[in-house]
Amino acid sequence: MSLPARGGPRADITVYQWSERSLTGRGDVGPVATSLDREALLRWNSRIEHLVWASQEHPGDTTPGFVYFRHENEAAVLRKLPVRDPNGRAGSTLTHVLTGPAGGIDLHLALAACRSDWDDWLPPPVRQSALLDGQAARGSGAERLERVPLDLVRQLLVEEQRLLGTLDTAAEDVPDDLLVRLAEALMEQPGAPLTVVGSPVDGEVVVHALAGLLGRVVLGSWGFATREENDAAKDLPQFVFVRGDGTGTRHATRRRVDAKADPGPPGPLRDQAARLVAFQRRRGTGALSRLLPDQPMANPSKIREWAAGHQVAPGLMSDVMSLLEAAPQGDLSDREDAYLRSPTAVPRIQLELDRATEGQLARLLALWRPDSLELQPYRHLREEIHTWALHRAFDGAGGDLLRELSLAPPGGRVVYRVLEERLESAARRRADFDVLPLLRIALQIGVSQTALDDMMRLLVARFSMAFLMSEVDRISRIAPAQARTLLESCARRRPGKERHHPFDIMRRTQFHAEAVDRMAPQNPWQAVHLYRLLLLCTTGEQLGQREVLDVLEAAGRTPSPALLQALLDGCRRGKAQDTVHAVVVQQYFRQHLPARPHDGDHGPDRRGPRD
Repeated sequence: MSLPARGGPRADITVYQWSERSLTGRGDVGPVATSLDREALLRWNSRIEHLVWASQEHPGDTTPGFVYFRHENEAAVLRKLPVRDPNGRAGSTLTHVLTGPAGGIDLHLALAACRSDWDDWLPPPVRQSALLDGQAARGSGAERLERVPLDLVRQLLVEEQRLLGTLDTAAEDVPDDLLVRLAEALMEQPGAPLTVVGSPVDGEVVVHALAGLLGRVVLGSWGFATREENDAAKDLPQFVFVRGDGTGTRHATRRRVDAKADPGPPGPLRDQAARLVAFQRRRGTGALSRLLPDQPMANPSKIREWAAGHQVAPGLMSDVMSLLEAAPQGDLSDREDAYLRSPTAVPRIQLELDRATEGQLARLLALWRPDSLELQPYRHLREEIHTWALHRAFDGAGGDLLRELSLAPPGGRVVYRVLEERLESAARRRADFDVLPLLRIALQIGVSQTALDDMMRLLVARFSMAFLMSEVDRISRIAPAQARTLLESCARRRPGKERHHPFDIMRRTQFHAEAVDRMAPQNPWQAVHLYRLLLLCTTGEQLGQREVLDVLEAAGRTPSPALLQALLDGCRRGKAQDTVHAVVVQQYFRQHLPARPHDGDHGPDRRGPRD
């Protein structure tokens, strides 16, 4: 197939092949076709001319080798294919070079290219099939090629052909011992040149496995050469793979790992590398990503600190969220199981739950159902999960988390604990405390009535009645049902001196007349009940003359009939009742009699005519 024309970043293609006179004017293997201008060609040729030769395991071997490296803000990928020269002699090479911006030709694209058929996206004149069949002639105008659209190459290799997924599967075949030794070498000397001798799997597969393990941990160029005769050439990339038959490594400055040799005594990071490999292979790259630092590191001591920081128990490197997700399936090693059972794990688990996303908490709630037998040894952790999920819900969580909470509502102890923690936090910060979200969420997720009562009892005990009465008024404007719930809880509070001090609030609201209308719309007897609750909150159970006068003063010139009925129901006989009756009569006449006429307008004069 040919890639269609398209905008966006583009890469250049250069072909190296045996020629009597290449584009640089020399014989032997050199550039024979390119999309580069002459200046750029000479610049790139100086960087890669010593890297273009292919390596053969044996005569007749046509397995390609690949090279990837970056130079400042540019990068190149080479595919080197062993071929015969025009005279039929073995040992020549056909090399395609893709060059362009480093942001476009990154490690992922380079690794995917190692697994692709380049003829799928190369310009037709320089495809392997055309060149090996002799269809592209030198000197026929084919030297200047069209550039390749990088976004389409990436789309083809990564999205359509899913070649990185193919590499993921192949990486499972990298032996644990080899991966541990290479990880140890990288962690001890970040970015240092490393030669791998006799790898049992392809070089690009090993690099892909290492990049998945340490690409975001260890700083390095991550350049590679997958199939070299030796590591003696200059300017070789960071990782070089050579044969294991003894022909190979001569460059003294490179560290070497021989896949078939004894690994020797472990270094200071061998155990940490082994734990890291074991964790990734047991829990996957998704779990590993939660351990990774913000930026790759170049300092071995920093890398050692990072690795030690994720050792949750002796000999156990793990991500707590992965263990919590694995526990319901019974997928824990003995060491992991012992860790989750231990009370010493709780502080670390609390820290990770606090950092968890809403999606992660929702998933844990779905996994940690109360009826799961596998989770009985970890019952104390279910309470921790519910605690942090309820905190997040009170902070305004989305629908998924609320849905999971409603399927298995937290118990009263969790609700009480979360409320206490939030009250203490607000007190430390001297911040206002908003009661409404707590009431709304508790009712929405369906906490038990006992838990709701305990929650309301704690709220009512912690705040002054003046504050609570102002909250009843405020909440009634937004959520009348929740305002009623709060008022009913306030009325159950034991009497105290402080109960006689909320009248400043009540005067401003005419004894909550509008709030009662909102909480009991078109329901006069429910309004009477609510006024009785307000009287209990502000005056207590016994209403004497003084309390009646205070209430009537707060209610204003025209108190609600429902309030007057509540006063009559609750006040003592005698002066208190007489006072209420007088207001009732006064209100009746005010509503049913016309205004009293002014003096001098009393009808006709019945005394007769004057002299």
